[in-house]
Amino acid sequence: MTLVTACAGAEPIGPDAITVVDGDTIGVGPQRQALRYRLVGFDTPEIRTPRRKVSADEKALARLAKERLIELLHSGPVDLTEIPCSCPASTVSTKRCNAGRKCGVLKVNGTEVGATLIAEELAVPFVCGKTKCPKMPPWRKIIEEQFPAQRQQ
Repeated sequence: MTLVTACAGAEPIGPDAITVVDGDTIGVGPQRQALRYRLVGFDTPEIRTPRRKVSADEKALARLAKERLIELLHSGPVDLTEIPCSCPASTVSTKRCNAGRKCGVLKVNGTEVGATLIAEELAVPFVCGKTKCPKMPPWRKIIEEQFPAQRQQ
């Protein structure tokens, strides 16, 4: 893996240095000191969140997205590029900006993992503006539309 930051050059890091938190969040480095990254351009369902109750269907899809991201990380060369988060400048590096996480684009074999997860229906596109992001995707509705046969049983 190559880690590219805005301030420094590339620095090799292996996939074993990455902890997958969920389908769109990773930790890089030793667990207690890991830098957390929110991967940009897509959103995956939540395993849990303090903002709302997460349905069993959403948790199940979130676990699939997390497992798939782990598989992807071990399938080829990995590159993480740190990018500026879409927050007002006064909130960068605080809990008010992306829950204190850095932002990044993660590629495996030259392909963004978000594009793969979207193509496999484990994620949806989620693109932020310069200083703010849209409302979070309505996962309950997305799951109902994506898997209508399961709703009829």
